[in-house]
Amino acid sequence: MKDVINVYLSELIKLRRTFAFWLTVLGAAIIPLTMLITYVYNWHMFIPAPGANPWDEMYARAFNGIILFMPLYIILLIGLTYHLEYKANAWKHLFVLPVSKRTLFLSKYLIVLTMVLSFMALFLLFTWIAGELAGFYKAELGFRRYNPDVFTVLDFSIRVLIAVLAIISIHFWLGLKIRNLVSVLGIGLAGMALAILMNGRGGYADFFPYAYPIMLLNYVPASPDTYLERFHWVSVAYFVLFSLLPLSKFIKSFRG
Repeated sequence: MKDVINVYLSELIKLRRTFAFWLTVLGAAIIPLTMLITYVYNWHMFIPAPGANPWDEMYARAFNGIILFMPLYIILLIGLTYHLEYKANAWKHLFVLPVSKRTLFLSKYLIVLTMVLSFMALFLLFTWIAGELAGFYKAELGFRRYNPDVFTVLDFSIRVLIAVLAIISIHFWLGLKIRNLVSVLGIGLAGMALAILMNGRGGYADFFPYAYPIMLLNYVPASPDTYLERFHWVSVAYFVLFSLLPLSKFIKSFRG
């Protein structure tokens, strides 16, 4: 476990000097910045009804935006993470370290999961900042009189993070099989395009990983009895399967 932590910290420091780091920060800011500009220039359209919490509408709009953008971010992040190692021929340097391949694999996986969690946390923070700035600009928007519904924000975050587990694991697996960044991005974009076409609930869409985030469009808080839907459980199953497959390949035959 100590080796995993040490390699993880080393990889995290290395990632800070790459575009993947800035992709996480700037990518998380795109939707909130767009929301802020929209509210500033069209503030009269967003004046809430008496007694209504303006944060509900802001976060609902932001949620729909991040649902469409997050899969693209994950595809780019994992593609860049692998591409950096291939381009610098760095795998051979990693393999001579006095640690096991399993340790290297787990560290890389933890880095990707950390970046995705950071992306989500920054998105929520930037959305709150956007609301506060809009409230300072026009008091009529009501943001200064209310607070966001923490339960709703956490509920959405958990559900969307579970929904993207399948995409994370599949592209981590693809990164080991395909060295060409453009090819991996092409597969991801094709999957996203197809997911938009089959965004209905149920049926075959429940087994198409790229469709899972889109199924959360126009999100409403889940009831305790049906907190996780079928596609969430399928996403977890994909995550387990496509995590074990690359782990096996990485340990047995991957040479970078």
